Amino acid sequence: MQAFDLLSKTIQALAPRDPLARALDLMDEFHTAVLPVVAKGRLVGLLKEEDALNNNTPGATVEQVMERVELPFVRGKQHVYDVLKLMAEHDLQVVPVLDLNGHYLGVVNGAEATQAMADLVNACVPGSVVVLEMARNDYSLQQIARIVEDEGARVLSMYCTDLPDSMRMEVTLKINQEDISGILQAFDRFQYAVRTTFQPSRMQDDMRQRYDALMRIMKI
Repeated sequence: MQAFDLLSKTIQALAPRDPLARALDLMDEFHTAVLPVVAKGRLVGLLKEEDALNNNTPGATVEQVMERVELPFVRGKQHVYDVLKLMAEHDLQVVPVLDLNGHYLGVVNGAEATQAMADLVNACVPGSVVVLEMARNDYSLQQIARIVEDEGARVLSMYCTDLPDSMRMEVTLKINQEDISGILQAFDRFQYAVRTTFQPSRMQDDMRQRYDALMRIMKI
């Protein structure tokens, strides 16, 4: 999924000569604290809500307040990972998107990037999550996937996290089954340490048990 696929259909860019009052109205309408400033199809600045509010000059325009240097942007064909990385590094709510010739294409906002990331990792697809812990040298994507597939399931997504101050890592798996008891037993046979699991069916059972226990207490 590329930045071009995530361009916002609602957020508009500002023009340098737009009044700050209009800029603040658009920020309120679009629920964002920063907007790109575009002139003749080129990104020329970024306006932050804080800077606009702190300017008390009557009749002030966007170009008098906007930032003009080190403007963050991505190219249209860059991956959503690049968009999220730039957002995190610069604490941005929106990221301008340019083509290879530097022409402004639009922006990606944080909500759309987050939704795209959720789609990539199948966050909304029914299933279970398993977190394994292992030495970094023991990691084998092929073997982990084969264990899951031999139990008739599929790995929908996976990511790895190095544990600080150690040579160990966590591997988080999203699996397309809610009942993963067989998979957990298989991981145990292959001496993989299961750090934690998140299974919808177990969570519902646990909530039901807690609710029943509460009702019994209330009747005492």
